[in-house]
Amino acid sequence: MSTGFLDAGIRIAAGFDVDRRSIEAYEYNHAYRGSRGHVLDLSRAQSATLLELAGVRRVDVLIGGPPCQPFSIVGKRGGAKDERSGLMLDFLRFARDLNPKAVFFENVPNLAAIDEGRLFARFTSGLERLGYSIAHDIVPAADFGVAQIRRRIVLIGIKGKRAARLPAATHAPADLLRAGLRAYATARAALDDLPDAGDFGECGVHNHEGTMHSDQMRARLAGLAVGRREKGSFHDRLHPDRPSYTLRAGSGNFSPLRPIHYRYDRVITVRESARLQSFGDDFIWPDWIPRLQQYRQVGNAVPPLLAAAVARSIAEQCGWALEPKKLKGRPASRGPAITMTDEERRADRMKRLRGASLGKSRKSA
Repeated sequence: MSTGFLDAGIRIAAGFDVDRRSIEAYEYNHAYRGSRGHVLDLSRAQSATLLELAGVRRVDVLIGGPPCQPFSIVGKRGGAKDERSGLMLDFLRFARDLNPKAVFFENVPNLAAIDEGRLFARFTSGLERLGYSIAHDIVPAADFGVAQIRRRIVLIGIKGKRAARLPAATHAPADLLRAGLRAYATARAALDDLPDAGDFGECGVHNHEGTMHSDQMRARLAGLAVGRREKGSFHDRLHPDRPSYTLRAGSGNFSPLRPIHYRYDRVITVRESARLQSFGDDFIWPDWIPRLQQYRQVGNAVPPLLAAAVARSIAEQCGWALEPKKLKGRPASRGPAITMTDEERRADRMKRLRGASLGKSRKSA
């Protein structure tokens, strides 16, 4: 969210998350653009604390997306019984206290159905009682140039009497194109200029290390056609001329299956995942953040192109002038993202091998 808003030209004063690794990545990629990250449990934080940490007296826009696991069809679907779902009510609390002119909220589509829709209805009616005109819908990220379908609930609230609206799509499937729209971005368009995976010293691309597969697993993947699922492992192979499957994050020690590259017989790398989410290559995960965390943060993210479209729409509806050049910053001003040699990184990876990448049995490696 913050990356897209900064790219569009809306200053994000601060970002907050209870997860330290997420804030480490936030700091590395946003501090040089004037946005600082803070480790904070928002379920316990007071609104005044947010203002103090952000160094501001007022807030024009509040954006957020609580963890989707309580609502996702892939998870346990605890809904209101999952303590993390309470963050939706904390979002309402912050909107009440901070009184921003606009709000942006994102989550998985199943949020609207969980608990027979009561939780989401409580959330939207709460915003309306605070004086916000609400617009929300289930939006494919591919509609905004993201090389991934990724359907999500997108909600915009504008304070006052004006009717809020969502941004208009800029892309569409080839068979539904009309004037003013471009065809969906494809996996090929996002990935084809990248070399094969390798350590930084080999390929010169950050976060592009490959996953170690057994010979048996590689042989199985070699026979997997594009756009199809491998029966034994349930891996899906990207189709080069279509948007990607939705990237997932997982939770705890659970690492979801990642798509197989359309050309190479391996799962996609963190960099390839980030490309499919529409992150630019200047967004880097330093090597002290474990690779599982890197994948997870990509899977949890709102695609920056989608967030930027929302930011521009909010700015237009609120009458704000945007100056994205002022928020570009200098990526080269950051400290080094590489602190280990390739050999040290390989040794670290050997400690973290997971069965899904090796096949059904570690004995086959």
